Amino acid sequence: MSIKETEAIVLHSRKQGETSKILTMLTRSFGKMSLMAKGSRNVKSKYLGVLETFNYISIVFYYKESRSLQFTSQAEIIDSFPGIHAELGKMALAAVPLEIIEKTEPREHKNPQLFQLLLDTLRAFETCTSGLKNITRSFQLKFLEISGIQPQLEKCNQCGKTKAEEMNNFDLDRGFYHCRECSSPFETSVELSGNALENLRWLNRSPLHSACKAKITAQTGKQIDYFLVSYFKYHFESLKNIRSLKYLQDLTNHLQ
Repeated sequence: MSIKETEAIVLHSRKQGETSKILTMLTRSFGKMSLMAKGSRNVKSKYLGVLETFNYISIVFYYKESRSLQFTSQAEIIDSFPGIHAELGKMALAAVPLEIIEKTEPREHKNPQLFQLLLDTLRAFETCTSGLKNITRSFQLKFLEISGIQPQLEKCNQCGKTKAEEMNNFDLDRGFYHCRECSSPFETSVELSGNALENLRWLNRSPLHSACKAKITAQTGKQIDYFLVSYFKYHFESLKNIRSLKYLQDLTNHLQ
């Protein structure tokens, strides 16, 4: 057994016994981990307020390679993102990246690029006051790129034309699109309007912190969201049911 220290973001927590918690965290140095925080729910606990979902923390823990559940020794807040915790809409949107990572990342697979993406995503939610859905959309595109299964959005796969047609057919299985002039719909295709395609391209190319500046209409946003959800569900068996997205449907009127 050895003592390890790393930065971490709390993805999920659940009660264990009367006073403890089991936490799922994405760490910078060790990837996704499960950790037990003994006594953390006690009113006099040193962890009080530290191990909350979304928190960016520094953590020390006892590590044993042969077990899947490690044990915390100490933890301190680096950033608690009070702006996220203060707004129900932000919390709902920020929960989507956390659930995607929790359900897709293998245990203890070091992925510092993904850790930084999640941290940048939470910082964007913390500082932005509008365009919040675009932060989630940008995260999804950049997550797919890190995962190596990003959709090919820049040109028609058949004729090579880069100008988006009025309507296009994107094949979820092959990961590319054909303009309407080149083909009929594939069995696994969804429709993408030219406007939706151009906005996806912009979000894909732009830094995540700029995503909230995009002006995307509600109608185009719905098409983009349907495309992204369909793409994730097709390529990740573990994301057939995304709880956080279902919750978002009940909060649409509260989101900007």
